[in-house]
Amino acid sequence: MEREILEKYRKAGRIAAEVKRDILKKIKPGMKILDLAEEIEGMIKSKGGTPAFPVNISINEVAAHYTPAFNDTREILPGDLVKIDIGVHVDGYIGDMAFTYCSEKNPLVRCSEQVLKNVEKIIRPGVSVAEIGEKIEDFVKSHGFGVIVNLTGHTLDKFIFHGSPSIPNIANNSTHTFREGDVIALEPFVAESNGYVRESGQTEIYRYLQDRPVRLPEGRKILDMAKNEYNSLPFCKRWLVKTFSPVKVSLAMRQLESVAAVESYPVLREIENKPIAQCEHTFIVADKPIVITRIEDS
Repeated sequence: MEREILEKYRKAGRIAAEVKRDILKKIKPGMKILDLAEEIEGMIKSKGGTPAFPVNISINEVAAHYTPAFNDTREILPGDLVKIDIGVHVDGYIGDMAFTYCSEKNPLVRCSEQVLKNVEKIIRPGVSVAEIGEKIEDFVKSHGFGVIVNLTGHTLDKFIFHGSPSIPNIANNSTHTFREGDVIALEPFVAESNGYVRESGQTEIYRYLQDRPVRLPEGRKILDMAKNEYNSLPFCKRWLVKTFSPVKVSLAMRQLESVAAVESYPVLREIENKPIAQCEHTFIVADKPIVITRIEDS
């Protein structure tokens, strides 16, 4: 990997890690998740980065893709498992990380953190997707818990936030091996036992797919923003209502989705409502892996 690119990855990861450190000093029960999201995204910008996607704040049985709407009134309650997924990019090079806040001690949180420290030991050139998945599953099982089977880690590249191959958190038969300089994000979702998520129907997050003719002028403007201002990375309705009215945003997004101009990311919820904890770090594969989203490695 070229030094200039490595430094951009390091900067993106360092910003994400600093945001985590700073926000953990402020987050508490009673805080509105809308205020939390706006503060996190503001911190990213103030530190010289750009959000790679809207911050996900997914609580309890909600695993992913929940970002607050512009008028969201939900507050964090004592004991909530609050999964905060942060993406930062610097010129398209992404640091992707997540952590779980809980006002009370919760063994799911500790397991989700410890499993990544354990799997870090095998990250090296030549490690396979299968080895990583087996290592994650075995560790979580040894602590009496399970994983969300149909959620995976992934690779990262310039302006690509979810690249191939996917990296399951369970044993699998993938023969794909990673090379030095590959960038991977590992994100085990830990629950009391193995579980699955499904789409809940609520959608706030979208991504540009292709140019398509649309009738509404706001739709055309939003599609141009999605492609050029957001660089085809995910965006959300909450960002758009700073420019357009909520009604126009809702109408435009329905139209854009109907013509397959954008991809939607519905909220993902565990099918049996099992509470979930998540931890995620971004690794650059090397003989000694670089964990860019951890401050001591940044």
